[in-house]
Amino acid sequence: MSRSSVVSKFKKSLHLLTDAVENKVDLDRQHPKIYKKLYKFYSENGVEFTYDPYDDYEILLDALYEDLYTEGVIIETNEA
Repeated sequence: MSRSSVVSKFKKSLHLLTDAVENKVDLDRQHPKIYKKLYKFYSENGVEFTYDPYDDYEILLDALYEDLYTEGVIIETNEA
């Protein structure tokens, strides 16, 4: 499946997206428009949501983290 890049689609909001995955910003409360666009983006790109607001937020953040990490926007520095 070919999926458009979250980085290219939301390039103007990358700072917010990185803050969200680092738990510095609460997208659904502080930036609901961006959250709704991300939710739609991921829904259209195969992410399955539960329609529970808390679970869906975590699912979205997990997908967002994975995409930002894969595309080199964030770099994991924690060594477990």
